[in-house]
Amino acid sequence: MNLAAGLAQLGHQVTIFNQRAELVDAALVKRLLPPSVRVLSMADHPRRSYWAYKLNALGQRLGLRHSLYEWAQQAYFRACLKRYQIELVNSHATYADRLCAPVLRGTGIPFIITEHGEYTMFVREGRSLSFAPTLRQADAIVTVSDYCRDVLQAGLADLPPVQTIFNGIRVDAPAAAGAMREQLGIAAGAFVYGMVARGIAEKGWEAAILAFRALRARASRDVQLVLVGGSDYLDGLRTQYAGEAGIHFVGRVPNPDFYVAGFDVGLLPSYFAGEALPLAVIEYLFYDKPVVATNVGGIREIVEDPASGEAAGLLTPLDPASQRPDVGALATAMQRYATDAALYAAHQQAARRRQALFSLARCVAQYEALFERQAGQRAS
Repeated sequence: MNLAAGLAQLGHQVTIFNQRAELVDAALVKRLLPPSVRVLSMADHPRRSYWAYKLNALGQRLGLRHSLYEWAQQAYFRACLKRYQIELVNSHATYADRLCAPVLRGTGIPFIITEHGEYTMFVREGRSLSFAPTLRQADAIVTVSDYCRDVLQAGLADLPPVQTIFNGIRVDAPAAAGAMREQLGIAAGAFVYGMVARGIAEKGWEAAILAFRALRARASRDVQLVLVGGSDYLDGLRTQYAGEAGIHFVGRVPNPDFYVAGFDVGLLPSYFAGEALPLAVIEYLFYDKPVVATNVGGIREIVEDPASGEAAGLLTPLDPASQRPDVGALATAMQRYATDAALYAAHQQAARRRQALFSLARCVAQYEALFERQAGQRAS
């Protein structure tokens, strides 16, 4: 949605086709998208969608291999391409890629796939490469990190051109640093570690808790941990660690920036196989927060400058045997920031300097250049 809004601001006519009509955050759509961006989905025709679902369920009971609902969705997508004179399609999820590809075949409309880590995870885990023909149909592939690009190109031959474009974010109105601490009853002088992520175990939530416990046991100052996210898994952790001092579970919130502003350090001890370029780590940088994270996926590309070696964070390894975060190394890295003011200040300055790489304006400009190049090549 940020990309769509950015392209619209540059004067382009942008349409979003939501392939998951049942998954809509209306408040988020209203906040991120200007009125000029058209949003389409099967929800535009409730009666047609209802009968497509019914026929799909019947087909599944009869053992049909193909989804009748997806056929209906593709038919609507095809009609929208003609009605709104779409000149280029950019899809952003494996499900959308698979539905778009057969509709676009032979139309002459350029097809750009953005890989956010799903295909990278499939290749790494050795899954069936049945998705390869879809990728090969694209005119170009955008990966959100060089890590994803390298895994794809090593695992699959005969791909179209692959280009890395870092995700960009925007911070409209930075939250005040003290508001979160006041809300949670955290003392002004406390050193606060915080984590924002999806509520899945692979993001390393429990490793963050265990490392914080180890740090708190030996810390010479008040340290606090704020965990921002919601899921049944996190509800279980909240119950398990209910008696732990200094740990704050705030649940799923619409405004994680409010909490990030109050952190001193951002955490992401992830061991997620599809960790492409986590937006949470980028958001930490935009609030001048040094990062403690595991060295997985594209995280190093966010935190470190390969040319100068300058870093905006401390990266820790996964345990070679378990491929889980090294809790001891995490605790040590966290302690360094709490005790070494010079290191903290240097990494805070580095965080500010790296923000420009992940600005929404830079991201949109790169997509615009790619789209115009691909449209020009098709036209010629």
